[in-house]
Amino acid sequence: MQDFWAWGGKYIGFKSGNYLFSRKGNPIGYFQNEILYDFSGKYLAEIRNKDRLITVLSHKHYRAGFVMKPINSCGRNCINYIGNIMIIGCEDFQYKD
Repeated sequence: MQDFWAWGGKYIGFKSGNYLFSRKGNPIGYFQNEILYDFSGKYLAEIRNKDRLITVLSHKHYRAGFVMKPINSCGRNCINYIGNIMIIGCEDFQYKD
């Protein structure tokens, strides 16, 4: 398992296999390489600095195939980190669990 934080420092959840689960264990989406998509194939964010998620505004048109949502997982909680300076043309990945 690998933990992920939003670019701004908020703990988002963890990766198990190719899936990203929230801190409560709810499936958020799936990874294709470094890019995170929701289960309908809509672009959500991408990995930067190994464990941070950021949404690149010019990539919001990216699409991938439909993937079945996995069964919920056990939750996991970590502390938030200090945020990074926002990159021009990007926005913080937002997820409310």
